[in-house]
Amino acid sequence: MSTPRRSGAFSIPLAILLLCGAAAHAQTPSGSHVWAIGESMRIDPISGVAFEDKPLLFPDCLTGNYREANLIWNSKRRRISLHAARNETIAFQLVVERPAGGKLSGAAVSIGELTGPGGAKIPRENVELFKEWYVHVTKRSRQNYSLGTGWYPDGLLPCLRWKGNLYPHTYVHPFEIPDLMNGIGDKQRNQALWIDIYIPGDRSAAPPGTYTGEISVSSSAGRVDLSLELKVWDFALPEESHINGNIHTDTEINTFPDDMELRYYQMMRKHRLAMGVLGYTPDLKVTGTDVEIDWRRYDARLAKYLDGSAFTQKHGYSGPGYGQPLEFLVMPFDAFPINLYKQSIGMRIGKEFKFYGPWPVAVPEGGPDERYAEIWKKTFRLVESHLDSRPEWRKTRLVTFLLSLDEAYDEAARERMFYYGWLLKESGAKRLEYRVDGWYPRETMLRLAKVLRIAILGLGGWEPDVVEEIRKEGVDPWFYTLAAWTDGDSLTGRGMGWIAWKYRAGSWTLWELDFNSLRAWMYPETYPDTNGHGMLIYRGETMGLEEPAGSMRLKYLRRGSQDYEYFWLLSQSEGGRKQADAAVDSIVSDFVRLETEVEPLGAAGMWKHNPDEWDRERIRLGDAIEKLAAGR
Repeated sequence: MSTPRRSGAFSIPLAILLLCGAAAHAQTPSGSHVWAIGESMRIDPISGVAFEDKPLLFPDCLTGNYREANLIWNSKRRRISLHAARNETIAFQLVVERPAGGKLSGAAVSIGELTGPGGAKIPRENVELFKEWYVHVTKRSRQNYSLGTGWYPDGLLPCLRWKGNLYPHTYVHPFEIPDLMNGIGDKQRNQALWIDIYIPGDRSAAPPGTYTGEISVSSSAGRVDLSLELKVWDFALPEESHINGNIHTDTEINTFPDDMELRYYQMMRKHRLAMGVLGYTPDLKVTGTDVEIDWRRYDARLAKYLDGSAFTQKHGYSGPGYGQPLEFLVMPFDAFPINLYKQSIGMRIGKEFKFYGPWPVAVPEGGPDERYAEIWKKTFRLVESHLDSRPEWRKTRLVTFLLSLDEAYDEAARERMFYYGWLLKESGAKRLEYRVDGWYPRETMLRLAKVLRIAILGLGGWEPDVVEEIRKEGVDPWFYTLAAWTDGDSLTGRGMGWIAWKYRAGSWTLWELDFNSLRAWMYPETYPDTNGHGMLIYRGETMGLEEPAGSMRLKYLRRGSQDYEYFWLLSQSEGGRKQADAAVDSIVSDFVRLETEVEPLGAAGMWKHNPDEWDRERIRLGDAIEKLAAGR
């Protein structure tokens, strides 16, 4: 019997009115419009046109009048139609437009329970409503293509938990158009909301069939009633994720108060994503070649993630990966070259040296010697022994990544990579997986493969023949890329899961999690000439929130991770792998080099740019998996 679940730490009363919203394309007598779209589009709040509606850039992009009808929306019937598996979060967006020549105020959305076969209900607490926050892109990102400047919806404010300054005694924030907080001004014509619906994993809680519910949207412009129809297939996505797309981050998460850190980990788990957080180090004492480690502080912070209890009712969690332990844990090892170590003391040179120093010991003045090597090997063994001491901790992958040697392209740095890899191998600590990142020539990769367990390769350097060679040596090939800039194609995030399946990558990695996020609500440029890169979660405290706030780009990554589980489920049947491959190949084109300066990720021709085509393929896969499940 599975563990009963509760949706988060916040309980939503049964009859609550979800204020903050909008709905699908319908018209009130006074002339306002309400309409719905899927997960992979963004609507310009001024023009009402999708940013992805760029036929000159993408000839195969959105077609037709998607305001009147698209894959999930029928304006004539005022109906939203969705398909999902159990243990899946399905999402859609509601767009409300103000009447021509007038303003709109007091917008409120009421979403009823979804009722299905035999009176089964998907409770209202499984529905989350977010107000989309617009960031002003005034300068195109430096990639070879951009969807242009404008006000992009990106940040997601949870309507039921937002204690904004204007409404300090309520959990909601009714909005106006033009919105007084966002600052778009009188040009704003519409406001969009994002709705997540989580389908319980247990068949008894969500038996297969069609569920229906009602949505009503009321405002100063009148009221619109809509119907919501959700088909739940007779299968569930697995609790564990088989792709573990992850964000490698050295931001301040490891210095947050424990309850805030927990919210970040839980948010990532809800999105079927993982984190590789640098900076967790136990207390250590080195005397000669003797090494002593005091684990008390380290364990007090991380034990709940290693045994999976952080993702249970005990800590207010419900959702995918319930009770599953942390996917990855980055080990504390780092090996500053002595010159960098001297520079970094008291200077904090660059973000990569904010928290770290050499661990377990610094490089001696004369360079590595036998004593230095013995300390490292002994520490490797002690770390492995401790993290093997509890059976429930043994499911977490232990990643050994030396940040100071990241992308080590000069000869001296490459030799240091080989040196530390051999130290780890000679130590006998087999659970510690040595990882390197970068674009290296074949000779370097084959040499590294003797000591390597994880290779994170730039997609531009993804050479299939070389990847297969190192895979045979026991190396798990991952890839990293620039996949989440604000003014890029929204399908890029979703595409991570599809590309990983197509190229049989062990995982994908993006860099950073909320870099520069204290100012990101107002200024989208996070790196020079790049909007949104490295910033997928917003710091909530700057917006009156007591929790982090996700971005729409984070949702796109979740969609791709969930899609991957469809591929995996289908592949478990005879001939299923070929069927899953064919589905992916019908969307993602064949590129030997997936990303170059000439053809950045998501460029025209790399995949189909109509998001409805992706969802049609997902629905076909869902139908196929359900038939296979019925035949067992």
